[in-house]
Amino acid sequence: MVISGRELAKPIIAKIKEDVEKLANKKVFPKIAIITLGSEESWATYVGQKLKLADTLGIKTELINLSVDEPEKLLLKTIRRLNNDSTIHGIIVQRPMPKNINSKNVISGILKEKDIDGFRYDSLYKVPVWLAVIDIITHALQVTTRTKLQVSLLNQSILILGKGETAGMPVIRELLSLGLDPIVVDSKTKNKNDLLKKADIIVTAVGKKLVKKEVLKPGVILIGIGIYRNDKGKLVGDYDEDEIQNVASYYTPTPGGVGPLNLAYLFSNLIEAAKKQAS
Repeated sequence: MVISGRELAKPIIAKIKEDVEKLANKKVFPKIAIITLGSEESWATYVGQKLKLADTLGIKTELINLSVDEPEKLLLKTIRRLNNDSTIHGIIVQRPMPKNINSKNVISGILKEKDIDGFRYDSLYKVPVWLAVIDIITHALQVTTRTKLQVSLLNQSILILGKGETAGMPVIRELLSLGLDPIVVDSKTKNKNDLLKKADIIVTAVGKKLVKKEVLKPGVILIGIGIYRNDKGKLVGDYDEDEIQNVASYYTPTPGGVGPLNLAYLFSNLIEAAKKQAS
């Protein structure tokens, strides 16, 4: 059964709209700053989605594009300016970052109060992609409380395919914090297929088609974070939905799965940041 991230995002979006209205009555207008690096073709699709949703929600935006040839110190200077701007409640630097930029310096440069991506070790907010993934898992397992969720997850073999710093790794860290022991598969793992066949829940965060129906356990829950353009220019995920739909009990589509939910939680974090900074 397909799990629509758009459907799961609807109540979150409705709550954000309600909160934006309440904050406006207090003369607080949530605003996000998005810093992009390099040519538009590398970030246009993803940033465009953020700008479109922000407009729908009545959230203000500031888009700043810096050349990939600019030194890191200019990026950090820009972040410091935004940190000191009381009208900006959340700051994100769109990935991927060029090799001349130290991502750790960038992450630590953003105030924890404005780190709505949740990448700082001491961030006040959870990484949106994790919130999206656990929301989808909760829906698939049909549990109603956090305690029931943790008990249910203890009985599941959970596999994370890919451990990139923006998707796979945050999910791994959060699962570990719940006392779980996810199986992590990356490019160096030798027995990938054997591990995949035993998994009850698979979260893919690769950005290439690696998951085939032959390596899936019947009834598996399949959650796809990875996304890329195929040779026809179409946005696709880490598995062929037509191929796996009769094997997986639940799966997310690409696009329309994790993405919309991820965006909803990003703006939910922004609203919480605006509330905290206004109090």
